[in-house]
Amino acid sequence: MRSLYTIGVCLFLLVPGVLWGQGNKPQQSGQSTQKTAPSTAASSAQAVPHQFVITPEEKARKNPVPFTEESVSRGKSLFMTQCAMCHGKTGNGKGELAVVMHASPPDFTNPDTLSKRTDGELFTMINTGSSQMPGEAKRLKENQTWDLVNFLRALEGKQPAISTGTKKGPAHP
Repeated sequence: MRSLYTIGVCLFLLVPGVLWGQGNKPQQSGQSTQKTAPSTAASSAQAVPHQFVITPEEKARKNPVPFTEESVSRGKSLFMTQCAMCHGKTGNGKGELAVVMHASPPDFTNPDTLSKRTDGELFTMINTGSSQMPGEAKRLKENQTWDLVNFLRALEGKQPAISTGTKKGPAHP
């Protein structure tokens, strides 16, 4: 029963993005389109690759939230409630909904997956989404998205600074 509920909630979140083509925005002059490789999973329906339009300014954007254990912990909490259904609880791309939808989210635990992406690119990807992934800009505050970026960096294998409690990062209500 839990799986049916999860699938229903996820479809409620995903279908509007697919129907309205959030990931198929027209390319503007001076912007580059970045695509991930298509799914190689054996299934009757082949997944459409993610398409992201990322400007040089977005790519160069720096993460204002310090990469600390505290930020990574906040990002993990968000990931578990907002992303794990598709990206998997460990970030390996094998979430319950991804299997049902024959989607192939990236394996964030593989360091090569994110190593060539800037924090600004990840921030933009999370906020704008694609035809298969809803954007989070309307649902998350900016600092929450940066916490997610920090969590992804931790999944990638980077070690956050130890939180001392003397200087707090931006808090999220």
